[in-house]
Order: sequence, then C-alpha cells, then structure tokens
Amino acid sequence: MPIISDLFEAINFLTIFKLKGKNAVAVKIENIHDSGVETGSGSVLYAAALKKSIKYFPLAGLSIGLTLAAVFYIFNRFLPVMPAVLISIFFLYAITGGLHFDGLSDTSDGFSAYLKSGDKTKFYKAMKDVNAGISGNISVIFYILLMWSLIGAFNSNFVFSPYAVFNYHAYDKNTDYIYLPLISFPVVGRYSIVLMSYFSKTPDNFKGIGAIFTEGTEGPSFIAASIFTFIIIMFLLGLAGIFSLLAAVLIILFIIFYFEKKFGGVNGDMLGFGVKVSEIVFIAALTGFHKILY
Repeated sequence: MPIISDLFEAINFLTIFKLKGKNAVAVKIENIHDSGVETGSGSVLYAAALKKSIKYFPLAGLSIGLTLAAVFYIFNRFLPVMPAVLISIFFLYAITGGLHFDGLSDTSDGFSAYLKSGDKTKFYKAMKDVNAGISGNISVIFYILLMWSLIGAFNSNFVFSPYAVFNYHAYDKNTDYIYLPLISFPVVGRYSIVLMSYFSKTPDNFKGIGAIFTEGTEGPSFIAASIFTFIIIMFLLGLAGIFSLLAAVLIILFIIFYFEKKFGGVNGDMLGFGVKVSEIVFIAALTGFHKILY
C-alpha cells in the first residue's frame, strides 16, 4: 500500500530503522549534493519519496515516542525514574542517529558567530564547519539536561487518564503520567519540520537536503500532518496537550520569521534546530498547563 510505503519512508529518514515498503527507495542522502542539485535517477526518486512521506512525519514521531516509552518502562523496572529518563533521552539520540542534534549544534554555532560579528557569512561558515564548537556542544548539553529534568518531573505527582479527552475531571491515579510526555514530544518535534518547511524557503546559497522539504511541503501534506498531530496530542494529553502544542507552534512561527528576516530562510540544520526547540517548549508548557487544567 502506498500509505504504508510513505510511512516507512518517513521512519527510514527520521530513524536508524530501515523498513521496506513496496515503493520505498533506498538511496543515501549523500547522493544529494550540498548545492541542492540531485545527482542520478536514484537521488531524484529518493527526493520524490521523501516529499510524499512528509505528511507522515508526526506518525514517525509517534513510533519514536513509543520506543522511548518502552525503553523507559524496561529500565524503570530496576532503576529510579531519573536515570531511566536519561537513558530514554540517550536512546532518542541512538535511534535517530543523532539527527536534529547536529542541527541544534550547528545552528547554535552559527548564531554564536553571527552575534559576535554581525556577519552573515560567518554564520554560514560556522554552520558548515564539520567540527562542533563550544556553543554547539553547550546547546546539546543544555537540551539534554532540560529535557531530563522536565520529563523527570512527570512522575507520581501527575495523574491523567486518556478519558480526560471527554471528561477533563476524570483521573486515574494508577496511570503513570510520565509515559505520555515521552510518547508525545517526538510527535511535536517532527511536526515542527512540516510546519517550518511549509512556511519557509531555503536560500539559493544554502541549499541542501533541507530544500527537499521546504520546496516539497505542499498544502495537503501540511494539513494531513496537522490533523495527525492534533488527534495524537488530543487523545494522549487532552486540552493541556493542545495548549502546549499551540505554544510550540507559536515559537516555531517566531523562529521562521527570524530566520526569514535575518538569513532569507532555513536549511536542514535550522529545521533540526526547530525540532529541538519545539520539543523543549512543548514539554515545558505541558508542565504548566497540566497543573492549571487538571
């Protein structure tokens, strides 16, 4: 089925898992040059397959979240909550192959160079440097520590029932709420790729793999991804989740505006930066909205 193949393609791109569907195309990303020029029929097919898979990025994020929840469940059988959460975050890095962590690091290095000099060329140069700088390393460490502390806070002090989607006063004290943020934040992070791609473009002097998304995310894909994300978050987290999703969307829209104004658009690293920022904002907002609404 084309739907399954497109979903598998999304999972293939966003994770280290390599699922095979009827229409799946196995071509290395390296075959698409940094200039954005696709080389060979295989690369053209790969780019086309990625474009069709964009609408399923939130579902691929759901598969990542379920994996993290399973990892937490296993390690929490014999470890306290906080170490188990930290291991889950490590597995996020492992199962995605570091995808988007590098975007966070490279973009942070670029920002640091730009803020020090005010020179956009130094921003681009720092981002293209294969060696991570101090700002990049600090941003990744900050992300890990912040996500670790925020997710770890969702322990027995928080209670929630999926039935709260229909009755916001329905509580199930036997439900461990920590699983729901673990499952849901990768959904929001991958949706941010679709959001940024739909409302952004990639500058001609900075095209690469990211241009596939900024040029290939059309209205139907954006609408489908938005519907998938809304349904998943609403079912898992109710109103608190929806308000937290809106907070993440607003931050991403601000980032889009800033990147467009300062640098003329976004590239693949900037998309990865948006993923990590949206995840932090979503989890932080969820902490507050849950306390207010429940």
